[in-house]
Amino acid sequence: MSVKFLIDADMPRSCKEVIENLGYKVIDVRDIGLGAAPDQKIIEYASSHDYIILTRDLDFGDIIRYPLEKHHGVVILRLPHIFTANEINIALSRFLKSVKGEDIINSVVIVELGRYRVRR
Repeated sequence: MSVKFLIDADMPRSCKEVIENLGYKVIDVRDIGLGAAPDQKIIEYASSHDYIILTRDLDFGDIIRYPLEKHHGVVILRLPHIFTANEINIALSRFLKSVKGEDIINSVVIVELGRYRVRR
């Protein structure tokens, strides 16, 4: 199964290029008319198309509200709010280079500075 990412609207648009350069398929919610969509619509779209959601929105990590069996996975970047797009992209690139894409499918992953946690 190939790993594909859906970028949430709270992420820099430039993340798309970072992810593509690492060989993954990726789309941005803003490019498919979901830029202002509620979280539930984004989860539904990602699930029906086998995308892992890439976001800074901690709500997606709520496994009671969004059980793991209801989606393909979520990667939440929990970084300082003052981070620039470039700093976010550096952290994202480091994370993606440090994991096998297959290892984060059907998981909630919290990415912090210098570390990440996976919940399956």
